[in-house]
Amino acid sequence: MGLIDTAFVSANLWLLGLVLFAAMSAFAWLGVSLRKRARGERDGEGDREGYLLSAALALLGLLIAFTFSLALNRYDTRRVMVVTEANAIGTAWLRAGLAGDETGPGLQAAIARYTDVRLKLPNESGDAEATEAETGRAQTRLWAEMRTAIRDTPPPIAGTIITATNEMFDAASARKAERAARIPGRVIEVLILYALMSAGIVGYVLGGSGRRHRVVTTILFALLTLALLLILDLDRPWSGGITVSQQPMLDARAAMR
Repeated sequence: MGLIDTAFVSANLWLLGLVLFAAMSAFAWLGVSLRKRARGERDGEGDREGYLLSAALALLGLLIAFTFSLALNRYDTRRVMVVTEANAIGTAWLRAGLAGDETGPGLQAAIARYTDVRLKLPNESGDAEATEAETGRAQTRLWAEMRTAIRDTPPPIAGTIITATNEMFDAASARKAERAARIPGRVIEVLILYALMSAGIVGYVLGGSGRRHRVVTTILFALLTLALLLILDLDRPWSGGITVSQQPMLDARAAMR
């Protein structure tokens, strides 16, 4: 992972926002400077520049919309996977009760302890790695408990318990893989580069208008910055401000009585 990608993932979002806003302002100032050096503007050229500016901003809006849609789809996928894992855990817990009066409660208690481990997600990235390691250890203990519990269980019932346990473990692996999948860093880099170039075009086209458009330009850059920060926030499943609710997992745990 490159330095820029690392900044997108771990840097403070508000600090990134200030940097992006300052960078767009700098490119706009550069565009104004280039406009002041340009001489001999012909009649009607201002209208053609306006069309160029409109096209550039329209394309920037499309790029932001597509990238936002990608980030939102990833968020929806993570939300669905939480529901899937909660359902898998609930099914495994119910089928563990079929193992018998002697071993079934112990297996159900092991599943409940495993659920407590999974409830530690989502959290900060360092703790998340520790939680995933703890999940692996909990799966090993749970599998050993299951083998003991199904030793004297009829094969059809034992098969359903094994299948439910495997599905529960697979759901945890799928959630881990989806959290690791982010928007490609190159996409974010190109989007930000295009935003900076568009800011330069704004400065160049509006450079001859004096101070009338300075406030509007500032508002435009602020809105673009907020849109980019929202995309980056959605792309941070570990530590972003927009995280997937664990309520389905909490409901599954509460049903284990």
